[in-house]
Amino acid sequence: MSKTDLVSPIRLFARHPTAANLLMMIMIIAGLFSLREMNTQFFPDFGIDVVGVKVQWPGASPEDVDNNIVQALEPEVRFLDGVKRVRTTSADGLANLSIEFFPGTNMQAALSDVQTAVSRVNTLPKESEKPEIKRVERYDTISRIVISGPYPEGSLKAMAKRIRDDLLDQGIDKVDLIGSRDEEIWIKVRPDKLLQYDLKIADIAKRIQTTSKDLPSGQLQSSKLKSIRSIGSETTTGGLGRVEIRALKNGAKVYLRDIADLSENFDQDQPTLERNGLAAIELHIQRALSADALEVSEIVASYLKRLKPSVPKNLSIENFDVQSDLIRSRISLLLKNGLTGLLLVIIILFLFLSVPVAIWIAVGIPVAIMATVGVMLISGQSINMVSLFGMIMALGIVVDDAIVVGEHADMQFRGGLDAEDAATLGASRMAAPVLSSSLTTIAFYPPPYYF
Repeated sequence: MSKTDLVSPIRLFARHPTAANLLMMIMIIAGLFSLREMNTQFFPDFGIDVVGVKVQWPGASPEDVDNNIVQALEPEVRFLDGVKRVRTTSADGLANLSIEFFPGTNMQAALSDVQTAVSRVNTLPKESEKPEIKRVERYDTISRIVISGPYPEGSLKAMAKRIRDDLLDQGIDKVDLIGSRDEEIWIKVRPDKLLQYDLKIADIAKRIQTTSKDLPSGQLQSSKLKSIRSIGSETTTGGLGRVEIRALKNGAKVYLRDIADLSENFDQDQPTLERNGLAAIELHIQRALSADALEVSEIVASYLKRLKPSVPKNLSIENFDVQSDLIRSRISLLLKNGLTGLLLVIIILFLFLSVPVAIWIAVGIPVAIMATVGVMLISGQSINMVSLFGMIMALGIVVDDAIVVGEHADMQFRGGLDAEDAATLGASRMAAPVLSSSLTTIAFYPPPYYF
């Protein structure tokens, strides 16, 4: 053996009585720990490095929105650090700016930079509303719940809100209501009353607007710091009915209920849902990137199981489009195929190689997979369809390389070398070919940047 072989890491591990076994145990323990800690989901995580800016200007045309809002904001945000591109949209009464940043940008700092840049613009129309600046977050669908039954829309909406609030309290990241129309209060002013009190619709609207408000009024400094608010925001027909419209010369007061009919209703322009001919509301259950899809799905299933006995029998609550079922089926399929292939490989190894070589090749396969899972946890990856497919592909590489190294070491042993020298020489000679073949396979299947 050459002097290089004597000091090589391969020979050091071959000669040391416990180093190789200790490293193998570390790989196994790291893999088992990682399997418990890693997220399980359908697709890999990928960031959306986008900050959105929305400015509403009621009544403005798209041309006015573009000239007065978009053209004022776009130069301020386009040249911020890390900005990749800026997309703008001008519509009736609305300006949207989408600022996309390069991958890897500190998005918290980017959001702060956008807020600072927008605040520097002091030429926006006075009639426009305050810019809304938000970072675009990505959520994955977990499942959908549809509630339906022979009940008024208000009752279904109340039940949907209850379910939504309960799920949020139990750790669900986001629940959207679909088919739940916004509540409105309709005010139908009687024409004869307008003539009687010499009123105009604009006068009534202005009076309601100025009376029904909830505004901060500063702070009161005493032994304790207290905030003062002017509370007058009315959200019921009874409250709005008590709004004073005019005071007459004889001291009498005219209230809104005296000149108009008030009723609670829903926005007629928003869509509604039906299920089997009955009114329905859908809840869209979603998870953040940091949540485990299977755990979130289990929370939803457990909650619905506890809820159903407490609701009326004619109220239908159905959980559908459950993504965890797809995840479990794909994982089961991939694991089944992988384990079947591994079993066939082990049988062939024992048929064509010596028993000790076949045993160690077979042991190396799960050890390599456990080490891979450990590296995946450290690098922030997850168990998903893409990573599982990649692991099954890597399984073939590991088996091929282990057979090449093991068979060459066995040949050296049969040629007269002792076990230690045969193992060292077999691994040393095959290191370069094995590394080259692995690198060519990796080059042929480059992984996407997001996983």
